[in-house]
Amino acid sequence: MPDFRTPMLWALCLGLAAALLTAGVERTRGASARTDAAKARQELAEYRSTVAESGRLAERAQRTQEQTWRKRVDGVIKDGQQQIAAARADAVRAADAERRVRKQLDTFRAAVRAASAEAGPAGGSPPAEAALDLLANLLGGSGAALVELGKFADGAHIAGSICERYADAVEPAVTAATSPSP
Repeated sequence: MPDFRTPMLWALCLGLAAALLTAGVERTRGASARTDAAKARQELAEYRSTVAESGRLAERAQRTQEQTWRKRVDGVIKDGQQQIAAARADAVRAADAERRVRKQLDTFRAAVRAASAEAGPAGGSPPAEAALDLLANLLGGSGAALVELGKFADGAHIAGSICERYADAVEPAVTAATSPSP
């Protein structure tokens, strides 16, 4: 009878060698996969760190830009308030001057009437009194209207000036933010 143990032993040894070789290859693959996974986790952590730092830097730059805009706008507002206060003071002075002129005109009218009353009927000058009354009525009616018109014109001019300066204060930043990078 032939001896079957030797070929079987060879087959068993070859099977064991193949199993050990397969196990070694799989173990090497597993170690390689773990190394790749650790490397990928490290790269992901570095990427997240870089993105977080970029976000912090972008936020800081935005805050700095906002502070610059706020300083410019606050300066425009403060200057505008000073201009408004100056215009109001000028309007008060103009109204006072108008009242003084009206008072002087009233005094002059009273003096002319008194002089024409003393001169008597033959020396009276009704056309002069009528012209003086017309002048007084024109100045009296237009003075208050002119003061109000001046207040409105000053207010509109100052508001337009402030609006334009406000737009100029933030325009460079808006232009820089919307223009394409070279």
